[in-house]
Amino acid sequence: MALGFFIISLPTYLIRLKIGPLPSTLLELEFGVLFLVWLIKYFKTDWLEIKKFFTEKKWLGIFFNLFFAASVVSIFVGSNWWAGAGEWRAYFLEPMVLFVMLIGRAKYLQKDLIWFLGLSTISISLVAIFQRFWPILYAPSLWNDNLFGRSTSFFTTPNAVGLFIAPIIFLVFSQLLLTPYSLLLKNKLLYYYIVILLLCVAAIGLSFSQGAFVALAVGLIIFLGLVGYKKTAIGAVAVGIVLILTLPSLRSAVMFQDVGGQNRLKLWSYTTTYLTASPQNFIFGAGIRQFFVQVQKPQFHPKEMERLIYPHNIFLNFWSEIGLLGIVVFTGLLFCWLISGWRMLKKDKIWGATILATLVVFVIHGLVDVPYFKNDLAFLFWICFYIISTNLLPRQA
Repeated sequence: MALGFFIISLPTYLIRLKIGPLPSTLLELEFGVLFLVWLIKYFKTDWLEIKKFFTEKKWLGIFFNLFFAASVVSIFVGSNWWAGAGEWRAYFLEPMVLFVMLIGRAKYLQKDLIWFLGLSTISISLVAIFQRFWPILYAPSLWNDNLFGRSTSFFTTPNAVGLFIAPIIFLVFSQLLLTPYSLLLKNKLLYYYIVILLLCVAAIGLSFSQGAFVALAVGLIIFLGLVGYKKTAIGAVAVGIVLILTLPSLRSAVMFQDVGGQNRLKLWSYTTTYLTASPQNFIFGAGIRQFFVQVQKPQFHPKEMERLIYPHNIFLNFWSEIGLLGIVVFTGLLFCWLISGWRMLKKDKIWGATILATLVVFVIHGLVDVPYFKNDLAFLFWICFYIISTNLLPRQA
């Protein structure tokens, strides 16, 4: 239940405070308590499960350790190592420790993580919907940008709504298909799942996140094709092509011809120029929290683009932050995710398709945004990675 409460309260990283001179967040304090209780009461017994997991999944263990090592090195690459250490703690140390804790507690989680992930979307979705009718609920904008009525929920940017909710949608949707209909009605789970999905879709719709729309559409096509509806999937692709060709706004977004697309092309150009400027940049990147100072600032024009801290591409994000080793081993982790889903297709087609569709949503959205480098998203990634890497079917009762 403590873990469930922690998952539901992931957005509380926005409540910032200080412990003496050290900056922190409410979410970080929650994790600290959770970790200390686990360390004192359960570590001795859970250690055997953790050791067994990484022994059986050797490649995953290698990628996991190298990813952590690359993140540690990146702290000292940039000039501001103290600020980098703070972000490293929030984006790498704590989420990866949670992953290890989940492995140790695997026998006692009762496969309820998807349930809690579904619950975590309710407050985010409701606030996003209420903002449509009550604009005073908006959080202060970081850059004084015009949101044009787009919902941001608790966050400071509309895209954050889709980045959090979109990867959870297929996990929740799978429960409608995996759970026997009699149990759905008996336990009133049918209404819970439907309400969650409707709220999620409404929230993403009101945020007008193009990346989330495209990622979910591609994920749905992959899901339909893998579960046996290949003709429907092909039909969906055909409809998508027609819409892109006939709707100027959609075509503009897909072809990166709108303002957001043009800005991303510039960011990617700045980043690739920086990474290829010297062997040191190519190998080590810019370091944690150094993207604006090292990459964007030399090309920065306030009237053209706001100040950004990531290049808004999942691969360039990791390369610029934690170097070449970091992006290579992160790609290895994604490959482990892919293999896990592909193997699960043979055991359970729906759950295997869900794993792969969730991966597709994460990667496709990540091609144009930042799906990891945020306190809540880093934890969300490792929770999802745990669900998928353990090859456990979610609870069906």
